[in-house]
Amino acid sequence: MSGTISRYNFKAIAPIPDSSKLIDVVLSKTNRKTPTEIRANFKITRIRRFYMRKVKYTQTTCNEKLQLIVDSFPNLDDIHPFYADLMNVLYDRDHYKLALGHVNKAKAIVDRISNDYVKLMKYADSLYRCKMLKRAALGRMATLLKKLKPSLGYLEEVRKHLARLPSINTNTRTLLITGYPNVGKSSFLNNLTKADVDVQSYPFTTQSLFVGHTEYKYTDWQIIDTPGLLDRPISERNTIEMQAITALAHLNACILYFIDISEHCGYTISDQIKLFKNIRKLFYTVDPDTQETVVSKPIVLVLSKIDVTGWEEVSQENKDLITETAEESKAFVVKMSNTEKIGLDEVKQTACDILLDHRLTQKAKNPKKAESILNRVYVATPKRKDKVERPAHVPKTVLDQVPRPNDKKTVLEMQVENGGAGVWSFPYQEHFLLEDDDWKYDNAPTFMGGHNVADFYDPDIEEKLNELEKEEEYLTKLEAAEVPDMPSEMEQMMVEEYERVKKKIGYIKHTKITQREHRVNKKRVAADVTGLKLREKVGDKADEILERNKQNRKSLFEIMGVSKKRRKTGEEMEVDQGDDMAMQVDKNDMSLRMKMRDRKIKFAISRMEGADPKKLSTKVQNKSMERVRHKIEKKLKKVENVTFADRMQTTKMPKHLYSGKRGNGKTDRR
Repeated sequence: MSGTISRYNFKAIAPIPDSSKLIDVVLSKTNRKTPTEIRANFKITRIRRFYMRKVKYTQTTCNEKLQLIVDSFPNLDDIHPFYADLMNVLYDRDHYKLALGHVNKAKAIVDRISNDYVKLMKYADSLYRCKMLKRAALGRMATLLKKLKPSLGYLEEVRKHLARLPSINTNTRTLLITGYPNVGKSSFLNNLTKADVDVQSYPFTTQSLFVGHTEYKYTDWQIIDTPGLLDRPISERNTIEMQAITALAHLNACILYFIDISEHCGYTISDQIKLFKNIRKLFYTVDPDTQETVVSKPIVLVLSKIDVTGWEEVSQENKDLITETAEESKAFVVKMSNTEKIGLDEVKQTACDILLDHRLTQKAKNPKKAESILNRVYVATPKRKDKVERPAHVPKTVLDQVPRPNDKKTVLEMQVENGGAGVWSFPYQEHFLLEDDDWKYDNAPTFMGGHNVADFYDPDIEEKLNELEKEEEYLTKLEAAEVPDMPSEMEQMMVEEYERVKKKIGYIKHTKITQREHRVNKKRVAADVTGLKLREKVGDKADEILERNKQNRKSLFEIMGVSKKRRKTGEEMEVDQGDDMAMQVDKNDMSLRMKMRDRKIKFAISRMEGADPKKLSTKVQNKSMERVRHKIEKKLKKVENVTFADRMQTTKMPKHLYSGKRGNGKTDRR
């Protein structure tokens, strides 16, 4: 990392795997990226190359992973001193360097292991010995990675904490807030920026650095809230306080030291001034030219909570103490209140202005900066061409201080009187140049479809609207009145039409029922005639045939769960329900049963002795149909006897098992 970098992106550090996961990654990658098939009958040189390649690839993969871990963490000697000291406070510089050194040293050990075993493989005379040497090399590398477990775990915790640190730009314009706990530091940050820092009544609510951003003079400013400080030696300060000390020492910022003049924070004004004098040495530096101690950072003493205790209520002794301290430190004194929001803008403006002046002064003192600017800029110095005096021209009215007429108001005064910005608009009409001044404030015509809307405006529209509203109100009252409902002429016509249609439907229904009964009776007579013909043809066997058909039909109904009893109603014939289901059988079903019975009788007659036998179909089946039938039967025969215990492999050679190892970038089979 370069020393000029002002902001480090700690969130970009990749997660650190633990030792077991790192071993799995290395070995699985070696297995995927190197050949996996070797035979004992291969040449010994080929077998050696095969196992050497595996050892070398494992070494390369280990080095890549470990180097990535080392490079992802910042080097404390190369980054900004603020970040270096902050990491020393939070994580301990020695522990941090030891963990990274442990990981870095593991790379060299992996290289040595790889080189040693590759040399031994050159003298191996069989596949077994090559394999054992490879196994020993990979085993030693895995054991080495296991020993990195504590260091990798520590670095992962450091990475998690670094990702939660705020992103602080060490070179931008910065305001740094400090002071005792509970003096109003976090509330001030919340009021000036969009930060949302927790504010409570107990001390040390803020336990780390918080950053907010605001704007002043069209530039971005960074405001940093630090944890509260106590007046004690630096060796006794804890980690929370040392974060604030680190920021005060290394950041080039304007220091806002908060003093609670109400003393509600639990510390007197003299104690707060004593703490300021204790940390003031962090803001001083020695001038190399004069060897004098000068203030290196602008300071503002912010007197907070003036809504609780006013400046007038402070004792004269404390006032003198604050004033003397400000003069000694060349600091500005500003009063403010977070609750009433008094003086917030004044504190911001004062701090930003003095920091801008300080930064410009520092740049001007740097000779390299001045030379670089003068080399790029040409400064023109005009020469006098004569001795004539040419003073600046100032208008006579300004010199005479002619007062403005009282009756004429400015635009700003008119805006304030008429509701302010957004409510009042400037009257541009009074500046219109028209033939008649009475036309200035006329409404502009509105056009629609090429016509002026005003031409279609009815002057009596309001009167007509009032009449319509009265009529609507009268109709509403009339509907609400309790008037008995009388059948209208339309309703009577609808009732008569309904009765007429009902009679017509009844007549049609009666006609259809009569026709259906006639059809059933006709088929019944035809069945009796069929029975007579059967008796004439076969004699006494006719009754036996009919009885057999009757029994067959009865068994069919019993299987279906329907009884054969019929009972006639006026419009339909029903079949009695069995135990499980009920069926409504229409008279059309009777005709179907008659046809089935006649067909069975004819079939029985054809099978009797002396009857002509029925010829079988001699139609040749299509060959394509025969192939399809054979294919279906083959599939059924294969599947019908398969159970869950059978190990059935539908595909003989699955591609993902027999296609060999894939190359780099070839993932089209996934």
